[in-house]
Amino acid sequence: MKAPWFNAVAGGGVKIWGLKGLLLLAGALALLPGTAQAAWLQAKTRHFTIMSDGSEGKLREFAEKLEKFDGLLRHVTGITDPEAGSPVHVYLLSSDAKVKALTRNANIGGFYTTSDRFAYAVLARGMKASEYDVGAEDILFHEYTHHFMLHHFPAAYPAWYVEGFAEFFSIVKFPKDGSIQFGLIPMARAPTLVQDSPYPLKNLFARDTDGLGLRDGDRYYGTAWLLTHYYQYKADRRAEISHYLKDLTSGVPDMKLDDYFAGGMDGLEQDLKAYMRRRLAASRLIPSAVTIGEIVIGPVDAAQGALVEDELRLMHRPDAEELPGIVSAIRATAAKFPSSAYAAALLAEAEWEAEEKDASLADADRAIALDPGLSRAYASRARVLLERAQDDGREEDWKAARAAIVRANRADTEDPVPLALFYRYHAMKGGPMPEIGYDGLAKAYVLLPQRPEYRMAYVQALAFRGEYAAASRLLDPLAYSPHPSGMRDSALALKKRFDAEAAKKKGPAPSASPAR
Repeated sequence: MKAPWFNAVAGGGVKIWGLKGLLLLAGALALLPGTAQAAWLQAKTRHFTIMSDGSEGKLREFAEKLEKFDGLLRHVTGITDPEAGSPVHVYLLSSDAKVKALTRNANIGGFYTTSDRFAYAVLARGMKASEYDVGAEDILFHEYTHHFMLHHFPAAYPAWYVEGFAEFFSIVKFPKDGSIQFGLIPMARAPTLVQDSPYPLKNLFARDTDGLGLRDGDRYYGTAWLLTHYYQYKADRRAEISHYLKDLTSGVPDMKLDDYFAGGMDGLEQDLKAYMRRRLAASRLIPSAVTIGEIVIGPVDAAQGALVEDELRLMHRPDAEELPGIVSAIRATAAKFPSSAYAAALLAEAEWEAEEKDASLADADRAIALDPGLSRAYASRARVLLERAQDDGREEDWKAARAAIVRANRADTEDPVPLALFYRYHAMKGGPMPEIGYDGLAKAYVLLPQRPEYRMAYVQALAFRGEYAAASRLLDPLAYSPHPSGMRDSALALKKRFDAEAAKKKGPAPSASPAR
């Protein structure tokens, strides 16, 4: 598996101050957030769908910036395929307070995650108040780099590299001449790097982000960035990290870290500390290196605009006790737009989540009557009918569920939801899984590999077919995620079992669990 390493970019060589110099010289610059407007606008680009209730000019500028950033990642990693699965949806809210309320966390200024339909990010309009803050755009660039890496370079990378690679691209500038500057110092990480020294490399290589406090977290992320930066700009040593990552992701057993780096780990640590004290380079990508493509901006339908924030509340994994309030809010807004299929379909989804199954089916049917081409309404209808068919076993319910799934897919062939539902239909009904069922699940995974549930479902399907080695490889990004979770624990356990099954078959050797 090729690691997402990158070559020095032509036109690089922009010099910036070292960490200590910047800490002494940099000052805080307060920037005012944009002024909120009532009407929502939507910008559609090749890789993004962006919604904002701010000005059209600011939205266009932001859309251009995101497409430039995607182009930067493609340029430096050598990705030539212009597509990236389902477009990422970005929601620009009018205040930090709304983002924090949505996450139920006062320390989060922006986030990225997935729904069952697409990956999405939420952040507030406006800029960070200080170079030493982690701004919402910094978070978005960091998380989109994860998104990009998981789509194009999924493998069992070490936690420090996953985070260091994303940190490397988190600070980007877009000068008025159309160029892109990157490789810049993430100043929010700089104070702890200078005051406390880099995180010990043997610990950095051995652990993930689990249990790190705020200060150690800054040291960990800052050191991961510094090491990534070091190997980008130290061309004479770049082969070391490429060799290490290649062996690690290939599952080479009994790896000894000292063998990969000149002077061993102690020597690398000394060199890294010396590197930090130097003036550090950054890179500049010339304007002609990236093609933005068409940006289409238009008003959002009034009903959809009125429902944006409630839809986000529904998407962002609400607690069970929150669901009745969300349903009530969506129902009240939908009542104001009785001719809106979008509002009826969203209400059907909310009612399904709140266990109001009969109401969900009724509103899904109402949405279909208003718009017979609305995929998500058929998907809601299918969910209710699938559950009903499983409970009562009536063939007419199975047929109606299948018909709804087929209609959903025909209405939007790039929506992963009906594709996953088609596989689920056959799994619930029993009997041999048709090849088209596997194909549908595979396409859902390809459209949105960042969705852990789709990856895990496809992994299970491969294992069911006896393709244990392939299933094990697909588990790598989940099993070796930098962040602890129940999904990661399950992936590690499954990977161990699949590797054992693959060994029994005596087929091609699967990727062994990398040394940690």
